[in-house]
Amino acid sequence: MAIRKETDRFHKGTRSAVSLRAAGYTIAAAVLLLGADPDEAHAGVVDRVKSFIELPGQVDELKEQYDTTKRQLEDATKQLEDVSRQSRDTIEQYRQTEQRLREENERLARQNEQLAQAVNGLQDAEKQRAARSRRTWLLVWTAAGLVGLYFVTARLFRLALRSKSHHTSRGR
Repeated sequence: MAIRKETDRFHKGTRSAVSLRAAGYTIAAAVLLLGADPDEAHAGVVDRVKSFIELPGQVDELKEQYDTTKRQLEDATKQLEDVSRQSRDTIEQYRQTEQRLREENERLARQNEQLAQAVNGLQDAEKQRAARSRRTWLLVWTAAGLVGLYFVTARLFRLALRSKSHHTSRGR
């Protein structure tokens, strides 16, 4: 809106400046025609008339350049507004994505902690099972050793008794 006010003010100022210039050129041409010698006036007048006649064309060309520049400015302003809107949208999407990722990270951190606790519990249970298994095997092997020792001791005891009874029966 501020750009439009500035361009309208510039455009009005340009119109009044062009009108003043045209009037000034007309007065200058009249003064030169009246106060100059006919020969000098004739050569200079033609050039001055030509330049005076070309002035409206130059004014029109300047106006076209002004209008083109004004359109380019409006297009650039519109593009800038579009880019600005897109940037705001992108920033909002980034914030939403960041928030969603933070929440997901927090959820995953809690889940990781729960899983770590579960793993620790399983490791403790495995250690306890391994310890029970060692005790059980130790008990089994100890019992087997004791049974084997009993049989070996009983056999040796019988052999010792037989040999003693065999010695005593021979010696009698």
